[in-house]
Formats: sequence, C-alpha cells, structure tokens
Amino acid sequence: MQAALRPMNLGEILDRMFEIYRKQFLLFAGIAALPAAAMLGIHLVDIAWVHSSSLVHPFRQPGIVLWRFAVGLGYYHISFFLQFLYLPAFVRAVSCDVFGDRTTIVASLRFAIARWRGYLWLAVLKLAAVLIVPEVLMFAVFWGIGTLEDKLGLLNDTPSAFAIVALLSPILAGTALFLWAGACFSLVFPAAVAERLTGFKALSRSWRLSRNSRWRIFITWLLIAVCSWVLSAAVSSLLRWVAYFCYYDWHLYWFNLILSQQLTYILFAAISIVIGPLYPIAVTLLYYDQRSRKEGFDVELMMEAAGLGNGESGAIPLLRGGGEEFEGAVEPLWTRTVKFVRSLRGFD
Repeated sequence: MQAALRPMNLGEILDRMFEIYRKQFLLFAGIAALPAAAMLGIHLVDIAWVHSSSLVHPFRQPGIVLWRFAVGLGYYHISFFLQFLYLPAFVRAVSCDVFGDRTTIVASLRFAIARWRGYLWLAVLKLAAVLIVPEVLMFAVFWGIGTLEDKLGLLNDTPSAFAIVALLSPILAGTALFLWAGACFSLVFPAAVAERLTGFKALSRSWRLSRNSRWRIFITWLLIAVCSWVLSAAVSSLLRWVAYFCYYDWHLYWFNLILSQQLTYILFAAISIVIGPLYPIAVTLLYYDQRSRKEGFDVELMMEAAGLGNGESGAIPLLRGGGEEFEGAVEPLWTRTVKFVRSLRGFD
C-alpha cells in the first residue's frame, strides 16, 4: 500500500485529498471532463437550437421567473445525475492510488462500464433520495401553507412577518433535509464499488457508515462548494464586465448575449473539470476512514498483507478490481484471526 490506512481527522483527509489530486491531476481531470463536456453540450444545444428562454414570452413577469427557476432546477438535476454516473470511475482511481496501484482514464471507465446497469440504478436511487424526495416534500408543504394562508387572508398586500416566515419555513427545512440526506448517502458509490453492493443495500450501507461523521462530510462538501461558487461568480462577473465594454464602449457588436452565454458555459465546464474531482476523492477517503474506525478495516488489510488471510479473494483484490478481476471477486470472509483482533480493539 502506498500509505497505511488508519483513522484520520478531517484536516488529514483534506491534506491527503489534495495530495492524491495533485499527483494524478490529469487522470482525475480527464474523468471529470466527460460529465462536464456532456453538460456543456446540453447548454450549447439549448442556446443554439432549443432556446428554452424564448418559451417564456407568453407569460408575465412572475411566469418568467418561475420558468427560469424550473429550467435551472432541471439543469441542476441533470448535472447531479451525470456526476453520479461517473463516480465509480473516480472511486476506482482513488482506490488504486490508496493501494499503490496505477490506473488510467480508460481503465477506470471500463471498470465503471462493467457494471453500468447497477450503477445507473444506483444513480437514480441516490438522485431520488438526495434531491427529488426533499424537493417534493418541500414544494408540497410550501403549497399547502401558501394555500392555507391565502384562504385565511394572510397573503394580502402587506402580509405579516409571521405569514412570511411560515411560508418560507418549508424552503429552509427542505434545504436542511437536502444537506442531511446528502451526508447520509454520500458513501453510496464507494460502498457499491468496494463491496460490490447494489441498490438499496448500498444506500443502507452508506447510512450506517456515515453515522457520527456526517458533519465531516457536510463540511467537506461545503468547502468544495464554496470554492466552486466563488470561482463561478468571479467568472460570471468578469464576463459581464467584458461584454458590457465590448458591446457599449468598444462597439464590438459581434460580442452579443449568445456569445457571452456560450463563453460562460465553457468556463463553467472548465471550473467543473478542475473542482469536480475533489469531492469524489474526499468521500472515497472518508469511506475507507469510516470502515477503519468502525470495523477495523485497516487491521484486516494488514492481516491480508502479512499472509494471515484464509487464501480467498479478500478486500485488497476486490477494491483494486476492474474488468475480469472485479467480476470474479467474491465477498471477503472474516477469519478467526481478524475477528479476534477486532474484538480486542472493541469493534465487536
């Protein structure tokens, strides 16, 4: 192994995340380029042919706002789904680095394609658990409170502070539910890849493993999200500033709104390629860390490396797996020696 697995604090996990990313930047950026390119293609097709923004012309101002919100929400779901589809390739690449192996973009993608049906179903389940269910609950409660307040006459020209707070409370609760569900199910794909779990078993495994460490997962996601938001806001502001001067001050009329939108999405794709791999690397390391903390996984690996296993396919080949090796791997069995060491450490 390249570095011994052991329980780490959040700072050590982040340090190791950047170390792995820095050493294999081209590998992770190459994987991240695929969902980013797919999302960029969808945006460019919309700008060039679909023109979804033009569909709001028959509506008044509130309808325009709601339509743009719906379109943005749809893009957000598509982006999340594409990222989920490529998570197995990231997990495999990180696992290879953790265990001192070498891999390539093609090998990581072939590993994910080998079980694409299971990963596709898992992506649908995770999207539903993390995004769709919280959103449905939030909008249902929001609609119910709004309807009730309207019937009671609380939504008049000058609604009270209580009515406003009550109306906005489902949005805050839905956001909190989204963040909590994201932390609970963040380890779904690492568990599915490393332990060859499928569907609801992977969701249940992530639920159990993430206990007592969901705050670390949330902080990790928040740090990466803030970094991405800051870069995206800076790019948008810079492009608006450039577009204003090109069009109005320098009279470069070819630099129109459509070109500005295209450049914005291209730069957003570049940001996604650079920032996108950080979270998959972090959650994979958190998965190994949680298994070491709760199950003595680091002890099991040391036992196998020392030749004290039972001779069957164990955790190391399963985690490294890919292609034919992965398909032939079986679930690891606890030996009496490993159980004894785990009991001494208080895991049983």
